[in-house]
Amino acid sequence: MEDTNSSIYALKTSAGQERNVARLLARKARTIDGIGISSILVPESLKGYILVESSTKIDLRNPDLKVQHLRGVVEGSVGITFEEVKRFLKPEPIISSIQKGSIVELISGPFKGERAKVVRIDESREEFRLLLKLIKLE
Repeated sequence: MEDTNSSIYALKTSAGQERNVARLLARKARTIDGIGISSILVPESLKGYILVESSTKIDLRNPDLKVQHLRGVVEGSVGITFEEVKRFLKPEPIISSIQKGSIVELISGPFKGERAKVVRIDESREEFRLLLKLIKLE
C-alpha cells in the first residue's frame, strides 16, 4: 500500500465471477476519476470475494461502481489490514500440506480419480512418489 489513507475492502461477488468483477472494476478505475481504486486482488482461496484497495470509501450506491455480479461490500468496524492480505500475496505451496503416508486423489493423467499413498517427497523439485493400490482380477 503506497497511500497511508488507503483502506482495503472485501467485496462480495457471485461465485465464479471474481475475475470478471475485478476486470470491470479495473476498467472503471482507469477511465473514471474519483473512484479511488488503486489495486484489486482476486485470491484463489477466497471464493466469492475480491479485495480492493481504495483511497475513498467504497459505496455501491455510487452509479460509477455498478458492476454486474458485484453483490456488496463486507462491512466491518476495523477493516482489513495489509498484514491480513499478505497471506494471499504469497500462497503456501501445496507440497507443505502433504506428508509421507497421506492418501491423495489423482486429478489428472491416466490414473485420474484413483487414490494413492505418498511414499516419498522431494521438496526441492516439488515432486511426490506415489504408490497405487493394484486390484487383482480373477
